[in-house]
Amino acid sequence: MSRVVTVAGAIPPESLGITDAHNHVWIDPVPCIARNSPVLNQREEILAELKKYVRAGGRTIIDCQPAGCGRNANELALLSKESGVNLVACTGFHRRVYYSPGYWLWGAQVEEIARHFIEEVLTGMHETLKAQTPVKAGLIKIACEESLQKTHRPALEAAAIAAVETGLAMEIHTEKGADVENIARFFLERGVKAGQIVLCHIDKRPDPGLHFELAQAGIYLEYDTFYRPKYQPEKFLWNLIVQMVTAGLHKQVVLATDMAESAMWVTPGLANYPHSIRQQLLEKDLGSEYVNDLMGMNIGRCLAQI
Repeated sequence: MSRVVTVAGAIPPESLGITDAHNHVWIDPVPCIARNSPVLNQREEILAELKKYVRAGGRTIIDCQPAGCGRNANELALLSKESGVNLVACTGFHRRVYYSPGYWLWGAQVEEIARHFIEEVLTGMHETLKAQTPVKAGLIKIACEESLQKTHRPALEAAAIAAVETGLAMEIHTEKGADVENIARFFLERGVKAGQIVLCHIDKRPDPGLHFELAQAGIYLEYDTFYRPKYQPEKFLWNLIVQMVTAGLHKQVVLATDMAESAMWVTPGLANYPHSIRQQLLEKDLGSEYVNDLMGMNIGRCLAQI
């Protein structure tokens, strides 16, 4: 039977409950990068927010911070245990701007990078290998630049190899949905299944025809601009959700908040998602079954590859 790999071990997908499909729970400072790069390491405040998330009905959060740019899976494991939140951690890579100069991945060959990703899935993430029980990655998270062509090709090739060999889902950061057609094609041509692919932040490119086409192909679309007024969520995000439901494509949509900035953990805070966002979805007369799919069941099926 399929399972979702959390930092505390594998669980059935139906145990995920309300799930934020793309967020950042912990980000250590990274030397020699831009000063305004996100940092999330205020432990007591983070733990308190996670507990509020549980009290509001939240159950699971997908942490999308890969190694080398602030990931700390040991902290994720402790926070999960102390808060009761299921946390799913990732292997993979982020945008180059978030790494210190000279980070090993940018000079490595495809085979070495792929082996690293696969080992983090099968054996444990490198910072946890000395722990009594190493923490395994539950998904692959990668980041594309504004185009596929400008993204580090060896890392892309390695991610495709790792996805095929492990069968894990892969969340792909896109720059406001840019070049998603070529991104999807790249991985499909290398044997990654459509149902393994989650295209992130694609609601920043609110083209219903494009969304219909990708969803009909079996690809998952991640929407997360609820708290970003500059992307006019009332005009675009909420309408996209309704259109996807109306078109019968809602099972290919996963919802998230992507709150990498510490200020967002204060306002609106983690608990707003299982409480207010869920309530607004129900007020759209979507029905609880649709809401449950959007807020947990869909990403559960994706992660467990059902």
